[in-house]
Parts: sequence; structure tokens; C-alpha cells
Amino acid sequence: MKIVSHVVPTITVDGETFRDLDRDGVLSPFEDWRLTPAERAADLARRLSVEEKAGLMIIGSHYPGDSSFLPNPVEGKLLNDEDVWKDKHPITGIPFPEPVLTAAASEKAVKERHQRYFIVRDNLKPRRLAEWTNAIQELAEETRFAIPAVFASNPRNHVSLVARFGVNESAGVFSEWPSELGLAALDDAELMREFGKLIAREWRAGGIHKLYGYMADVASEPRWSRFNGTFGEDTQLVADYIREVVTGMEEGGVATTIKHFPGGGVRIDGHDPHFPWGQTNEYPTEGALAKYHLPPFQAAVDAGCTSIMPYYAKPVNTSAKQLDEELWQSPSTQFDEVAFAYNKTIIGDLLRDKMGFTGYINSDSGVIDAMVWGVEELTEKERFAKAVKAGTDIFSDMSNPQKLVDAVADGLLTSDDLTGPATRLLTEIFALGLFENPYVDPAEAEKVIGNTETQALGEQKQRESVVILKKGEALPLDTSKKVYTFATGRTSIGEVQEKLDKAVDKRFTRADLDDADIAIVWARPEIELFEDDQEGVTLSINPEDCGVDLEQVKRIQEQVPTIVVVNFTNPWILEHLEPGADSLVGSFEITPDNLLDSLVGGEAKGHLPFAVPASMETVKASPRDVPGKYLGDDYAYVDSRGNRYAYGFGL
Repeated sequence: MKIVSHVVPTITVDGETFRDLDRDGVLSPFEDWRLTPAERAADLARRLSVEEKAGLMIIGSHYPGDSSFLPNPVEGKLLNDEDVWKDKHPITGIPFPEPVLTAAASEKAVKERHQRYFIVRDNLKPRRLAEWTNAIQELAEETRFAIPAVFASNPRNHVSLVARFGVNESAGVFSEWPSELGLAALDDAELMREFGKLIAREWRAGGIHKLYGYMADVASEPRWSRFNGTFGEDTQLVADYIREVVTGMEEGGVATTIKHFPGGGVRIDGHDPHFPWGQTNEYPTEGALAKYHLPPFQAAVDAGCTSIMPYYAKPVNTSAKQLDEELWQSPSTQFDEVAFAYNKTIIGDLLRDKMGFTGYINSDSGVIDAMVWGVEELTEKERFAKAVKAGTDIFSDMSNPQKLVDAVADGLLTSDDLTGPATRLLTEIFALGLFENPYVDPAEAEKVIGNTETQALGEQKQRESVVILKKGEALPLDTSKKVYTFATGRTSIGEVQEKLDKAVDKRFTRADLDDADIAIVWARPEIELFEDDQEGVTLSINPEDCGVDLEQVKRIQEQVPTIVVVNFTNPWILEHLEPGADSLVGSFEITPDNLLDSLVGGEAKGHLPFAVPASMETVKASPRDVPGKYLGDDYAYVDSRGNRYAYGFGL
């Protein structure tokens, strides 16, 4: 047992060393690493004040003092000295009724507000990340019980040509693998356990202990902007992937927060519950919840994930029958129409009692002050009380526990109501080993994060994830050919074009269209959650509605044999892109170098992790709670050569 202290003393008992976390010279049960995490957590939780328990129950975005996310960054400064208050939600832009603390000063967060869970947003280099997390741990060690900090992050190990807040903050630091859909295209559950172990080693080296992911949502609405974060449409594959990645990451020392219970893919016309017009989960197909959406969460529970995140949405009673009748609100009312973080039936009776989950419930961001569906009439203190009583243990993207403390002071909750959540959270911290050693070695972080071996495997899987949908004379790519390139899409497409051109220049002679032997078109359509998802707007998966210059693509196809590479974040309609293409290829977030190497070297062996719909009319006519894989042959697109792009297709 490696014991490391920078502040608190150590004591020796029975020839063993322990950290004297409360500095009283006596070995208390919570200091005794020979006891189980649950035993230690129960002992410590009973010692905490209301304020200390409430501080544990928030997890907010936190930043170094020189972060570009702060309004007044100071170059080279490690810790943040400034509280940041905002009058609207930083992701959705929804106005707050009163200013909200969105980023806390480091010392105030740890010592005054007793916060211990933090979300890492910055794309820090390995040494800087390790130095920053260590600095926060030293602040935590100076407090009454030296409770260490837990750092969480969204996924950091997928190719991101352009990093964006709240979606894919990290780019180019950790090992880079294909997107979740790309991993699903490999149909390799065993790989997911190895993937989990490998990336967990990188995370722990930098001082990150908890993953906000992966998404166990089975994608059943092609127009959902978050389709890209799922493992696709096959319920069994998603369950297998979730089981293996949870097992691998937790074996590697990183806890997982599986999301978004009970399945976020059930969207009306694709609209997301970040917004009022997308706030409902409505199930038109009887039994769809249990058949298609719950099995991956059961796999997570069975694998021992420590945390599950409910989504913002609320279930509605216009749905077909989904729950066993003993879970109904009354003989005539199936659902309590409140958001899942407030829904005792869903997270208490269903997830805990029936599915056997024993970990903690981590709300999604903003459920108290922004996405408050079904509880709009409650005050923030009342919302805290209702959510805690429903079973929510920690509240995401919150930096101020004061309203939770006030809920106890006003009698809406008792101190004992916070003891259960605090115990569950502390159990995780003890299990992570942080009470014995919360620190990391910056030099080791530089060696491990993005290390050569893991990066090489990630790049190999990028190449293998590519799907050949239609193969003409242009494939495999001949390096003696003169190549014209055209990237078309939305997000920073000029930057993508530049990166594609640089990769082509390493391998080919790049030419103008008039002189080219072949063309490579990289179509990168996108549904942008916070731009496209608007009230009254009909979301589309036609590439030309999502940034692709279809007319220019057709002109290129008419002039020269063209390989069209479609980057799949959603199952795009291909009826206008495909017919004129010599070859059609699917990518799932890949670097241009690996894309070209895959097409030259013949490494592509991916298969579609979803069915490509025949048309927008097909999508509109399909039920939103049944994935396209299960909707029959008529659902899938048939190309100009008779290939049906059903789930699992790939040449």
C-alpha cells in the first residue's frame, strides 16, 4: 500500500502506515485502509456537517487560473482565484432567474464550499494537468478530514478535428481512437475492455478519476444530435460494449458514470431535452423501453459501474405501456411526469429496486437551475429536496451548494437525508484509493498520456473502422494518381480542408480539378445541438441541409471519378450523394492521415453500426423508440448497385 501525504501526518499501527486524516493521533475507522470502502465511508459520513455533505453533492466545471474558459485568465497561474457568476446557462444560453456561480475560485470551492467533485474541461498538456490536479489535492488535504478531490471528464480519447465545449473538449493530447460509432463499426466487444484499461491508465496518470460516459443510450432517432456519442442501434452490441468498457476502465482505476438513464435516444423528431420543445420521452411502441433501451443499463449495473446519470427528459402518459403495473402511479396513470432526476419511480423503483443498482445517481448538468422539466413551479430549494428524495446523489455542473444547505435549514430535508448520498460518494473515493494517495507524478503523466503504444493501437482502429459501402475503380487508392480534394461541411471546414490537403501531399500529387485523375470528397455534415435544435425547426439528416455543398459535389463527380467519404455522426440520407460517386466510404471521426492510409492499404473493415434510412420520409414514418436496425428491409437505403445499407453492411 503506497501512502503519500503532503500535509497530514502519518501514524503507524500494527507495523502498518496510515494517514492521520483528522490529525488526532488515533487510527479512526475511516483512516484504516484494511476496512472496506463501504465501512470507511459509513464512518466518515456520520462525522460530516450538513455543509460538508452538501459540498460533496455537487460537481462543477473547474478551471486552472490561466484557463481560456475564465473571463480573466492570468498567464501561467495554476489555481483560479476568482468566482465567476453568470446570468445564463453557459451551454444552452437559457437565462437564470438570478446569477449563478458557474466557476468557483479554487480555495473557496475546496475550503469554504467543501466541494470535492470537479469536471475537467480544459485541454491541458499532461504535465500541466498533473500539476493542476495535484495543486487542488493539496488544498483538499489542508481541510478538516483531508477528503481528496475527484476529477471527472467527458471522453478524451476520440479523434476531434475541432474541440468544442461540452461536446469534445479534448483534442490531440490523449490517445486518439475513432468515435463511439467507429468503435461500434468494429463489432469487437473484447476490444472495449482493452480500450477501457488502456485509456484508464492515461486518465489516472493525469489525475482524472471518473469518466462522464459512456453513453448506454440505444440510438433510435436518427435526427438526434447526440447520436454520435452512442454505440449505435443494436441493443445487444451496446450492452456488450458498455459491460466491457465499464469493466476495463474500473479495473484500470477509473470510475464510470453511465448515461443517460433510462435511454436518451427516444426523441420526438430528434429534438433534445436540453430545450423545452424536446423535454419529453414518449414511447409509441408497447414494451420498447424494456426491449431496446434498458438492457445496456442493466449490463452497466451488472458490471459494477459506480454511477448512472439520468437524462433531462420527463416521461409522458401518452406513451404505450412500458412499466410493470406495480410501478404505475395509479391504475390509470403510468408515469410521474417529472424529469428523470426527480423521478422516484424511474431511478428508485426501477433502477435501484428492480435492476439492482447500488451506486450513486449523478444528475445531468443544470437540472436545478435550467432544465427543470415537470418541476418548474418549485423553488430551487424545493427542487433539491425533491431530487434528493427521489434518489439523486450529486448534481452536475454546479459550483454552489448553498441552496441545498438552505433546503436543510428550512426543513425541506434533514441532515440524515444527505448522509446516504454522502456515503455513496465517499465509497467511490475510498475505492479509488485516493485517501491513501491522491497525487500523481507529472513526469509519469508525460510518459503515459498519449503514449506511443496506445496511440498506435488507436490509429489502427481508426483505419479499421472505415466502412466501404460502394467500391469502384478508384479503390484501393493508387498513390501514383493525381488527386483533387474537397472537404465540405460545417464546423471549421477550412481547417479540415487544410489538414486533408497536408495528408494528401505526403502521399500523392495534389492537383486542380481539371488536371486530377481522381477526387476525394470528404463530406462532413453535422447537426449542431445548440445551433440547429430550435423550436419549430424540422431537423434533417439530408447532408445538404447540414452543411454539405451538394451542387459542388455533383460537379466534381461529373468531371472526375470521385471517392465520396461521408463522416457519419448520424445515419445520413445518401440518395443524392451516392449515385454519382465512383466509390462511397463511411468514416467515424478519423484523422486525414489514417483515412488515406486505410484507403491505400486496404485496412478498412468496418460495418455500419446503424441502418442508413432510405429517405427522410422513411424516418418520419418510423417510431422514435425502435432503432432502425429492427425496422425491416424497407427502412434501409438501396444504392445504385443494389447494395442495401442495413445494419452491419460493409464490403
